[in-house]
Amino acid sequence: MNYLGLDCSTLAVHGVLISEDERIISQYKWSSKKKIFDERFPEILLGFSKDLSTMNITDKASIEAAIFIQNPKTTIAIANVVGAVWFSLIQKSIETVKVDNKKWKKEIVSKGNASKLEIKNYAIDKWGDIFPEQDYADAACIALWNKRRLD
Repeated sequence: MNYLGLDCSTLAVHGVLISEDERIISQYKWSSKKKIFDERFPEILLGFSKDLSTMNITDKASIEAAIFIQNPKTTIAIANVVGAVWFSLIQKSIETVKVDNKKWKKEIVSKGNASKLEIKNYAIDKWGDIFPEQDYADAACIALWNKRRLD
């Protein structure tokens, strides 16, 4: 069984696929160079949906649930990305769970308010220095949370 962890932002969707024995199989990033969110959003989601068809993921996925940010426009934009990613997974019949960021951080990094540096250090300790961006480390930990919650 494989587990796909997804970390969504208004700029990109990062995904990491891990195996049953918690090895990283692959890392993915769907993004766009467009500056305006309403132009970027369709490109990101169409790319994600297209690649999802070829990734052969038939197991389980987890998405970090939308987080509340002080800027309401950004909060809504992130929620749109999370919802669209979730819908794409539903269309492919991939069992998916959304997880609050404090929950996966507490269960994986042992600290619900873990900083980006603490998450990256945990990921590097577990898998090595293989993450070109912080969001890949987050996605790997989200996938790991999903795998371990089922153990």
